[in-house]
Amino acid sequence: MTDKSKTIKIAVSNQKGGCGKTTTVINLGAALSALGSRVLLVDFDPQCHLSKWLGYEPHGEPTSTDLIYNNIAKLPFDLNGCIQHCEEGFDYIPSSPLLAGMLGILATDSDSSNVVTRIFNNDFFTMYDFVIFDCQTALDLLVTNVLKCCDKLLIPVQADLLAYEGVPQMIQTLTRIKGDMDISKYLLGFLVTMFVTNTIHSMQILRGLKESYGNLVFDTVISNRTEAKNAVGLHCSSVSDSNSKVGQQYLEVARAVLEVLDNEK
Repeated sequence: MTDKSKTIKIAVSNQKGGCGKTTTVINLGAALSALGSRVLLVDFDPQCHLSKWLGYEPHGEPTSTDLIYNNIAKLPFDLNGCIQHCEEGFDYIPSSPLLAGMLGILATDSDSSNVVTRIFNNDFFTMYDFVIFDCQTALDLLVTNVLKCCDKLLIPVQADLLAYEGVPQMIQTLTRIKGDMDISKYLLGFLVTMFVTNTIHSMQILRGLKESYGNLVFDTVISNRTEAKNAVGLHCSSVSDSNSKVGQQYLEVARAVLEVLDNEK
């Protein structure tokens, strides 16, 4: 298990859309929670896919938009007020469409790339073992903030040639943001998603990633199954269904994540 005194912040990001970012955030969070970790998910996408998936309905509660605005404006803020609880055992901070308007406000801050870092360095978040961020597709100032804040980046890669070809750009972005040519220590790994068993194309993508990035590629792949999409309508993770193949795969990924972090101690 991870060191309980250290909160690990993980960004799940890829500049290509439709590669399973939100699916990975929710199911990895649920899997880590099921394995005994205290988990907080943060929706930093103005499309609010994570929030909608979990059945969040806004009733005036503060969201990730308010986190950013109040920090920049130096206004007092009750962090506990933005925490939502999921019956699967993890917590989350919802998003709102107003987050799209935060880019201009972010840019006005004198330390504009470290706003998210300031927020999540608060001791309040040390109650969690993991804080996992769901990022929007665009590699804008908000995503830059999240990547700079996080200890680790997990990159979901759809088993598709266009998704595979976009990986180097994500690596270059992380290198620039971290200001470190050795970014292996910031990479949690590459997770192949929407994998279609017994197809040459999916196997080629997996093989190409392993040839390029070796042990940074998770051995477990996430199958392209309708059960993952059905979970959205049920407002739950696939992990919550003991008969779900996708849920079992994410549990395997969560165990691999814990092992990787344990070996880094």
